[in-house]
Amino acid sequence: MGIGEKETPQNPPVYLSFKTLRSAVAGLREHGLPSKLDRSAWSNRSGFDQTQILSAFRFLGFVDSQSNTQQSLRNLVEAKENSEEEKKILAGILKDRYAKVFDLDLNSATPLQFSEAIGNYGATGTTKDRAIRFFVKAAKHCGISLSKRLTRAVPGRNGPSSTKRAASRQDPAKAEDTPTAPQSAAMKTIKLPKAGGSLTISGDFNWFELVADERELVLGIIDKMAAFENKVG
Repeated sequence: MGIGEKETPQNPPVYLSFKTLRSAVAGLREHGLPSKLDRSAWSNRSGFDQTQILSAFRFLGFVDSQSNTQQSLRNLVEAKENSEEEKKILAGILKDRYAKVFDLDLNSATPLQFSEAIGNYGATGTTKDRAIRFFVKAAKHCGISLSKRLTRAVPGRNGPSSTKRAASRQDPAKAEDTPTAPQSAAMKTIKLPKAGGSLTISGDFNWFELVADERELVLGIIDKMAAFENKVG
């Protein structure tokens, strides 16, 4: 079965929660899978969530650079939720899209080696921490073997505090559902066909502290990038 595009992913690695990704796929199972995806496919979610979902779908090869649906996503949507078939498809996708991570022996690699492998896809700081959490959660769901050394070293979600250290020692599946501070990292890349390149905007801030001009600026940038992407797509 196809597992998406074979070239090295250009988007940052997936940094939304695995729970959110599964929910996005479940929504497509319920409402149907269009031949081309845009943010309105998840109209019940915030614009920020929609942007993260599409970025994740591009990295995983679920859609191409023009947001056209790929066979890997069709296979996943057709599989029953929580079935062995679904887990097998997801495992294949992870191994394909995270080839640099699977170059390691995940039963013996150190947390630093694991973190550097994730970082090789362009993630840094808080975004890399979230990308690591996603990978560990997804791998566990698929039955991919990971050493306790790696699962215990998963970054916490509450900042550099004793709470974070405690979260990093617990099971990543439980840590993912722990209430968190609203500090968030985000990255968005759009193609610039005429210039023959791309534009990437990233940020790391507390969304609930965005007020007045700052809020208008950030949401305006997000909306303009999404509108441009839909126009050229």
